[in-house]
Amino acid sequence: MQKSIPKDAARAQLSAVYSGILNRRLDSGADDKVDRLAAGISSLADIIREVLGSDEYRTLAGSSGSALLKDQTQYGELEILLRLWVNAYARHRIVVDVGARGRERSNSYDLMRSFGWRGVLYEANPNLIPSIRAEFDGLDYELIQAAISDFNGEAVFHLGANDDVSSLNADAASGWGPIVGAVAVEVRRLGESLKSLSIPADFDLISIDIEGEDIKVLNDLVDNFDYRPQWVIIEASYDFTVKALTDLPFSDKVRESYALVGQTAANLILHSIRD
Repeated sequence: MQKSIPKDAARAQLSAVYSGILNRRLDSGADDKVDRLAAGISSLADIIREVLGSDEYRTLAGSSGSALLKDQTQYGELEILLRLWVNAYARHRIVVDVGARGRERSNSYDLMRSFGWRGVLYEANPNLIPSIRAEFDGLDYELIQAAISDFNGEAVFHLGANDDVSSLNADAASGWGPIVGAVAVEVRRLGESLKSLSIPADFDLISIDIEGEDIKVLNDLVDNFDYRPQWVIIEASYDFTVKALTDLPFSDKVRESYALVGQTAANLILHSIRD
């Protein structure tokens, strides 16, 4: 049970959800959602998931299932073209996902499912391994149960208030609430692990989301193993407060090798200057 809130506040929150996701006003058909949110029966996250799973949203999104792509072509030709264009541009069709967590909010799942890419997934949290295997079943991937940092060995992995925020870094894990447990995990250097898998130095995309260890891992990969993935998604935006790579302790090699080309509230998107 969530904390109850005034009904007017619940209606205002739902109005924002409907406007932002469905591009329309809230109507009487949403009264049940308003009531549940106000009473604390459902959280705002629960309601958003319902909206994203609704027939109305799927119709709005089009055949691709994406709110970004509203494919109005005759038989989905644009979706086919996008798949061909993406794969024509990609060199190896390889994505490395450090802190894989699962399908929800994944930066690797869609590339494997819709574009046929190969994935290398790293996840240290033992609680997440079964769900990752189930959700990624049938895709071309390798799942490695290990933490990634700039050393090899064993370390304590701190389990945060939810599985998303668990980390080798106790301060990062506790920043979202009390630490609920700890387990000993294997720690690997990413460059050594990728070399053992014969991953080429210029593979296509790496996504790094490991709660406080992100920058040191990218620095180690570039500085000490001469890896230069074409694209980097790294959790280091800090709600858009980062404006340049010089704002953070990226190494000189990383700054010389990458340009900041995109940003979300959580992530920076970098592109290799060599390409």
